[in-house]
Amino acid sequence: MFVLSFSRRAAIALVLALSMTSAHAETIDGSRIVIIDGDTVALPGGERIRLLDIDAPESFRSACEAELVAGLKAKERLAGLLRGQDVTIERGGRDVYRRTLARFFTEDGDVGEILLREGLALRYVPGRKAERTAHWCGGRQ
Repeated sequence: MFVLSFSRRAAIALVLALSMTSAHAETIDGSRIVIIDGDTVALPGGERIRLLDIDAPESFRSACEAELVAGLKAKERLAGLLRGQDVTIERGGRDVYRRTLARFFTEDGDVGEILLREGLALRYVPGRKAERTAHWCGGRQ
């Protein structure tokens, strides 16, 4: 009897979790999204969103010219992935700067994963800014 009761509670919790996840997803015309840099965008209405689990090179306040060039390439590629596409946004919390964290999906797949695969972003690991800067600048800053 306890097992049945536990399973029922687990099933209810799963249904609630799934319904909460879908409540945070929306689809928007990618042409309406403002590209800020290779991992941050703004939606109509001003909501800023950072792509979850990736870190693109900086295109503002870059540590070196190589990072700036890489950052501009990442920004351009992100724009190319989103423009003219239906973009599904799955929100997943906020970062320390109060930006929404989210994954973006188009018919091509997970946009963040595409940027990672193409070498235009790194997997985000908190507290590793110096390593990320060294990666993009090749030890020169």
